[in-house]
Amino acid sequence: MYPIDRTSIHNLDLRSCQPFPHSYEYISGVMDLVAVTEGQLYSDSCSPVTTSVQKLVHLDLKGAPPKLSYLLQLLPLLKGWGATGLLVEYEDTFPFDGDLSVLAKPNESYSKAEITELQDAALSLDLEFIPLVQTFGHLEFVLKHNDFKQLSEDPDHPMAICPSHPDSLTLVKKVLQQVIDAHQRLKFFHIGADEVYLLGSCRRCLERMQQSASQPADIFLDHVTKVLAFLKDRYPHLQLIMWDDMLRTVTATKMKEYKLGELVEPMVWIYSSDAADFERRVGRQRWDTLSQVFTQYWAASAFKGAFGGGLLHVPVGRHIQNHHLWLKEIHEKVPQKLNCRGVALTGWQRYQHFSILCELLPAGLPSLRCCLQVLNKGSFSPEIHAELSKELGFSSNLPLHFKPTRNLDDINVEELDRMSFPGGRVHQLIETLSELVYVGDDSKGNTDVRLQKLEELGVVARRVMAEMYREPTVEEWVTQRLQAMRQFV
Repeated sequence: MYPIDRTSIHNLDLRSCQPFPHSYEYISGVMDLVAVTEGQLYSDSCSPVTTSVQKLVHLDLKGAPPKLSYLLQLLPLLKGWGATGLLVEYEDTFPFDGDLSVLAKPNESYSKAEITELQDAALSLDLEFIPLVQTFGHLEFVLKHNDFKQLSEDPDHPMAICPSHPDSLTLVKKVLQQVIDAHQRLKFFHIGADEVYLLGSCRRCLERMQQSASQPADIFLDHVTKVLAFLKDRYPHLQLIMWDDMLRTVTATKMKEYKLGELVEPMVWIYSSDAADFERRVGRQRWDTLSQVFTQYWAASAFKGAFGGGLLHVPVGRHIQNHHLWLKEIHEKVPQKLNCRGVALTGWQRYQHFSILCELLPAGLPSLRCCLQVLNKGSFSPEIHAELSKELGFSSNLPLHFKPTRNLDDINVEELDRMSFPGGRVHQLIETLSELVYVGDDSKGNTDVRLQKLEELGVVARRVMAEMYREPTVEEWVTQRLQAMRQFV
């Protein structure tokens, strides 16, 4: 459910990706080609989700993991905004130990005591706590290590684990046990299993499919059901969830053959803000197929991290529209016999392990506030827009689309309003950087001024970000997202 075009994945080295700062698209995103106007957002309305539907806020901790102190400040706010739970994706910020200790990221992984404190704080607010652990694709954080590289479907692109290697399932089980055993009172658990793009490409898998006259869907379902069966046997109290995209071309008959409906609930992810593209992602026929196999499903929308892997500024209007489209989908397209268990509002921090950081969490909080409002109320009117803007501490209406308001000479990088939500100064830092970048397009003669302001902003960024991020994240963001712009001046 990382919205990235991987058609040329074999030719793409994401570790060397650099942003392109002198473009409006870099700031605000162009993955949807159809513009969303304020008038359209104001006029759209639909029935809200019912109170029984969970609203999960996704915490993508595999990039820019905030300090625990910041997350603890955030939880009561999320509760007050209408969230009912958290979908927490650790990846290499989980404190793996023993023969998995190499997986834990030095200096940025949480301690087990911190994880316990975070979960206890969430549960004290009656927020559901759902860990997400990848078990098939997106296992770069595991397979990049020499100890486990041999388990890759393609060692040159350590993205997916080989489902035919005899040691693969053993490794996945160890990862799952360590994460689940570090949490208490879990009711749900997410096994990932999306975007296994290299599926069936290695020698073992090709020979296996040839010998058994099977298809890639068979080896996918075989691995996934083995993972699910292990979890059902060891943790029978858990309701299991998986991403839906690898099932979109699988027939109901095939899914029933593997008894998938008895083991898991699908989480259907669509992040588009364009109605036609939204419809293309799943469609009524696919919903009918899912309803033949499952009785419950989860929806996954996005409040940030969905319209371009190198964005600074969150295109709030597009995310609001994504939630309008989801409400219509839930009420008008999904068969009534398929019950919506909940909506996960995803907020991706990296598109994959080797990617640069996209929009930071504080930059996405105003968008999250608006998106939860749409789910809970069914609309986003001018009055609601003004009310939420005031609540969040904006002096005027929250911009739904990026629009620079200051000339280059008027930007004082030291003047960052605190806003009225945790991390507000980081949000304002990013708004200032976005304006500097945009102003640069029209100010070719102001190179020295721009360089000076970027230099000053780097100093401010390190000071402001240190309030909520640890040093490696601060250095990564300043180096890759701020200082990298100097070469384009």
